[in-house]
Amino acid sequence: MALNGTVVRLHGQHAWIRSDGTEYMCAVRGKFKQGKRKERSPLAVGDLVTFTPLPDGEENEGQLESIEERRTELYRAHPRFPRQRQVLAANIDLLVIVAGADLLSEQLLTVDRLLISAYSQGFIPLIVINKIDVVPRPELEPLLRDFAGVIDIEYVSASNGELGTLKGRFSGKTAVFAGPSGVGKSSIMNALEPGLGLRIGHVDKEGEGRHTTTHASLVPMAGGLVIDTPGVRDFGFWNLELHEISLYYPDWQTAREQCRFNTCTHRHEPGCGVKAAVEAGTISQGRYGRYMTILRESWNEQERLGY
Repeated sequence: MALNGTVVRLHGQHAWIRSDGTEYMCAVRGKFKQGKRKERSPLAVGDLVTFTPLPDGEENEGQLESIEERRTELYRAHPRFPRQRQVLAANIDLLVIVAGADLLSEQLLTVDRLLISAYSQGFIPLIVINKIDVVPRPELEPLLRDFAGVIDIEYVSASNGELGTLKGRFSGKTAVFAGPSGVGKSSIMNALEPGLGLRIGHVDKEGEGRHTTTHASLVPMAGGLVIDTPGVRDFGFWNLELHEISLYYPDWQTAREQCRFNTCTHRHEPGCGVKAAVEAGTISQGRYGRYMTILRESWNEQERLGY
């Protein structure tokens, strides 16, 4: 009899599927390698599937039968095949963007990139600033003024167990944590769910953390689920036209409506409402400058790929 389950782990050509508290190992082969999604792997952690347990299988083996349509997908350009998407996780509700208080000004560009990804891929974004034991919150809030009232922000110290109201945000949701290495993503998850036991990497003298996650996995956390996934350090957005990037700046909506052209990229076009807002001070120079960096990087990437 076929069972319903959730993909909780992938390794090579095998998927581990959890159903009613039991995990089954299923080979990914045949038709599931040639599906309509046109990705290099048809499965992602978080996928909802049906499978049939094998009566003679060892250690709870099963046969994959079908994959349900995904509600959302966390994806990026494939690092080796940039014209293809690489789906990192499926059926995500919440993208938790973590930055470190000690290097916040340097990490705001990454925060902006991840916010574009969250909005363009249909997730609710949440910014979490860790290490407030190193830099107090009053010194951090001016750097985050652009996001205040638009995106929820939590200030925490995982090392001190100061989590504020963060724990209550995960009930009934599937979340994924993203952000630079060394900001304490695994430490926060361990603090939210004692006993989770995620490995924590060291930070070198330059402040660079080492990735400790090598394979994506789905684990329970704080009344919900979290996908602990590698690959989000350079995680960005995929296949956006240049003029579409600013659509995922919700704080710019009023200014965008004043632009003369619907396809305005807010660089050199006349009658640009966004540039006028920057000159008036309603959009900060810092946020606009980071947007221009993202725009240039996207243009360079499209030129490289011949789009």
